[in-house]
Amino acid sequence: MKKFVFELEQLLNLRKYEQDQAQIELGKAIQVEQQIQDGLDTLAQQYVATKKMTSGQSDFVALAKTQQFYNFIKQQQEKLMRDMASAKIVTEEKRALFNAAMQKHESLKKLKERQFAIFKEEQKKAEAKALDDIVTAKYN
Repeated sequence: MKKFVFELEQLLNLRKYEQDQAQIELGKAIQVEQQIQDGLDTLAQQYVATKKMTSGQSDFVALAKTQQFYNFIKQQQEKLMRDMASAKIVTEEKRALFNAAMQKHESLKKLKERQFAIFKEEQKKAEAKALDDIVTAKYN
């Protein structure tokens, strides 16, 4: 019997590779977003901890240092928020590239499946014809 050969197998493999690479890049972009979010969470925890430590304090120097620390936290938060906005844009771009790569791969995969189904059907017909020929030759 004849073996099934998909003529676009190399292209299918290339599309799979591109999809895998796009998925890796998307994962990296999501990881960057998560790192920024972790930084924001840490700043929030530091803010709350400092607030608790200085809640009953009346020392002017300590309050001034606390205010400086709050300003520093606010600046860091603003920087991280800008970074997060940029990271979200990059993530969406990577997600769009991944979706496009996945769509290209899936379309070729479906084409291969359809061609394989046609091949199987042709194999069944050829087998049935061969059996008919054998039976006809035997009884004629």
